[in-house]
Amino acid sequence: MRTKTLLLCLLIACTAWARTDSSDSTATNKVYRGFSGGMMLHAGYLSGRDGNAPRTTDGRLCSPQGATFGIGGALRVNLWKHLRVGAEGYVSEMPSGATDCNDVLKAGSYVRMGYGGVLADACWRLKKIWPYIGASIGGGAMKGLYILDGDQHSWSPDPNSTFHKQAFFYATPYVGLDYCMTQKVHLTFRIDWMLAVHNSRLCLPTGPRLFVGFMFCH
Repeated sequence: MRTKTLLLCLLIACTAWARTDSSDSTATNKVYRGFSGGMMLHAGYLSGRDGNAPRTTDGRLCSPQGATFGIGGALRVNLWKHLRVGAEGYVSEMPSGATDCNDVLKAGSYVRMGYGGVLADACWRLKKIWPYIGASIGGGAMKGLYILDGDQHSWSPDPNSTFHKQAFFYATPYVGLDYCMTQKVHLTFRIDWMLAVHNSRLCLPTGPRLFVGFMFCH
């Protein structure tokens, strides 16, 4: 809740700042140069097995790795010639059908991450392509539901199931580029690798994600 409140306050502050700035956007010494924001879809592949995950009755480890999918968004304020700062928030889920544990985990199992924080990147504004590189930091939570027996559609108790939730701090390096469809609408691509840490341990699984979305620039 505190992370969501912080992100909301940042978005409101950035929007208010953008609306009250009326100076010439072409000035070479201008600090504020507009803002952009939008939604992005992502997909990726996470790997690395957590040794603390539950095990089946025959001793097999139930720590999935596989494809993850999600949605989220970001808002950036453009400062000086290259700097952009802002906030982001995403939800990413690895469903049981996308993992390598189909023979172990039953339908309805998942690993889900919700996270948000602040970001900063350097962007080079070329004619049609804006490449950028940066990083974000923040916090979130990872939830895992591991159904080892039973059926997700039944109402009967499933004693051999485990639910786990842990908070984490993350740092995410990323690279990407905007394709300027128009002056106001950009198609953006981004590749990142989130490094989430809980109690000084790297949260697993982890891996690269590819983001595709639209940014609306003002």
